[in-house]
Amino acid sequence: MSSRLAFQVEIETLHELLDELDYYRILRLPRDCTAEEVGQAFRRESRRLHPDRVAAIRDPAVQRQANAIYRLVGEAYRCLKDPERRARYDQLLEEGQLRMTDEADAAAQADRHRGDPEYAAHDPKAEKYWKMALRDFRDENFGAAVMNIQFALNFEPDNEVFKEWLDKARAAKKEADDKKEKNPYKLRIG
Repeated sequence: MSSRLAFQVEIETLHELLDELDYYRILRLPRDCTAEEVGQAFRRESRRLHPDRVAAIRDPAVQRQANAIYRLVGEAYRCLKDPERRARYDQLLEEGQLRMTDEADAAAQADRHRGDPEYAAHDPKAEKYWKMALRDFRDENFGAAVMNIQFALNFEPDNEVFKEWLDKARAAKKEADDKKEKNPYKLRIG
């Protein structure tokens, strides 16, 4: 069998199996591979399956199949090279999902950020004020935190996390105000 025919058969077979292969198997890697091995496997597979190399076969159907495989190799690399995305993908893989779709990625990220106040804002304008409010709260500038949370609530009036933190900031401001010395110069009046 000629090398061109063998390559064509390999592409056709691989294309038939695409729906059954996870990202590790597409890149021919074990699940415990390192980030360096992911990069090496991507370069190896993308060179081997590059559309310019497949163009020599001159069969449009095989070229479309090779392009689909090549796109999946790139998708696998983009997912596995990023440690956070890879961890989310491994979790999805355990649940039986072979691909990291945008929806699955967003859902996994939302699960990871659930309960983290840093990610409570959804509107970009609210997010600006929300991040300033969190910074003010950490810096114990509670008056500014209250003001910025109120600004954020203008853009997301139904955000429960904002409301909860507004109550916290008001309580912290009141407590800080109560601790303040009323007469900072300690002047005797009267």
